[in-house]
Amino acid sequence: MKKMLPVICLLAAGSAFAQVPMQTTQDYAQGNRLIINGKPLFISGMNIAWHNFARDVGDQAINGTTFTNTYLKPIKEAGGNAVRWWLHTDAQVDPKMNMSTGAVTGIGTNTINNMRTVLDSAYKYGIVVSMCLFSFDLLQNDGNKSQDEMNRNYKFLTEPANLDSYITNALGPILDAIGSHPAIMAWEVFNEPEGMSTEHGWATQKIAHSNIMRFTSKIAGEVHRRTKKMASTGIHEYSSGELSRYTEAKLKAAGPDNDGYLDFYMVHHYPEYWGANGSPFKHPASYWNMDKPILIGEFPARSWGNGTGYTAGKANETAMTITAAFEYAYDNGYCGAMSWSMTEGNSAKFGNLSTTAPALTNLYNKHPNDINVLAAPASSSSARSSSSVALSSSSRSSSSSRSSSSSLAASSSSRVSSSSSARSSSSAAPSSSSQASSSSQASSSSSSEEATPIILTQTQLTSNHSLQYYNLKGIPLGSVKPKEPGVYIVKNTKTGQIQKVAVK
Repeated sequence: MKKMLPVICLLAAGSAFAQVPMQTTQDYAQGNRLIINGKPLFISGMNIAWHNFARDVGDQAINGTTFTNTYLKPIKEAGGNAVRWWLHTDAQVDPKMNMSTGAVTGIGTNTINNMRTVLDSAYKYGIVVSMCLFSFDLLQNDGNKSQDEMNRNYKFLTEPANLDSYITNALGPILDAIGSHPAIMAWEVFNEPEGMSTEHGWATQKIAHSNIMRFTSKIAGEVHRRTKKMASTGIHEYSSGELSRYTEAKLKAAGPDNDGYLDFYMVHHYPEYWGANGSPFKHPASYWNMDKPILIGEFPARSWGNGTGYTAGKANETAMTITAAFEYAYDNGYCGAMSWSMTEGNSAKFGNLSTTAPALTNLYNKHPNDINVLAAPASSSSARSSSSVALSSSSRSSSSSRSSSSSLAASSSSRVSSSSSARSSSSAAPSSSSQASSSSQASSSSSSEEATPIILTQTQLTSNHSLQYYNLKGIPLGSVKPKEPGVYIVKNTKTGQIQKVAVK
């Protein structure tokens, strides 16, 4: 008969996995970490980017179980901690707009509910979500928009009063309802807005870049005023000309909005378009000489270069395995890396979860305390909200206030067409991360093992209580005591007590 030796690691005030309250601590970016809900994190994950292109929000209710099992749970099982999710995207169904003027009149009946459903599940699994509001697809017509819709979107982006109507009737209600959800990594204004710029964009219709800057500044300002979360945007490339557009001073002036800045930069890279000079995987983050931390927000989900399925253009010049890419980002000053994508239609070229999973597992095994959202830093008890679960100690410390110093693929038709083809696929590739999930039940990070144990009797542990078991990555295992020897997390659902137990 197996023995269960209960050990308290830390007690969480309140239920950790019940209905999730908004956080009260301020997130910020510092150096090569994002401090989210009091926990310094290296972001290691993937783009989802959508389950149903432009329709994950709106009047239609999302299936939370399907979304969780298809995207969130597999990322967690692979050892990742983050996903990027596109929301309004090209405004096909949300927000609601006046067709003739481009003014926003409201949001879908399930927009907030769908966001909350996904975020609550992400919190349960220890996943943070980049909430990407819009994309250059607003002005890209792949046969999915009428000319009236294209004209409406153009007016929405170029007329200041229409942006004000979006803030009043859509963004404001969203941020007030779920804007400070602890599972939010950041509110991301745009995906690759340069694609719709008159300067060198590739979208069907284009606007002056000054409109993009004003829009970005105003949205970021609202995020900072209304929430405890960070603001960012998905920048198309690592050229100095693109990155330097979005400095704090330039964005504040563009609004104008004194709160309208980005806390960190999310920049994309597709090696077929750029040689070593334009690659984040050949230069440390400091090379770009920016005023905020940098996260690699998109790059192929597979190895690239000779001998791989990704050899187009200049890919051979910077050949790299996907595992080495994640390691390079971690070792060279970036605050995270998120590959593209779980729903990519052309997965033979770009890869998918099955090709990225080994890299996520490798990085987690090497640096669990920097990736595990559920592992709390040793000094974070005062910084985390009362509902946060703290499972292990770490040498890292964090501040509950924003740091003063951190107040914080090239344009081509092939990139667009590959993005378009991806929209036809709404299901993710099956996960190949069994290694991560099977090993996670019996293994733990060194910091978890080093926590000073407090021994309880079996009666104290189980008397009049309902228990739920999790592995050390926070993945739910159910209410039945695990039989496989190893260390587990057990949560008392009545008292909210979180404990670590050893099954022998």
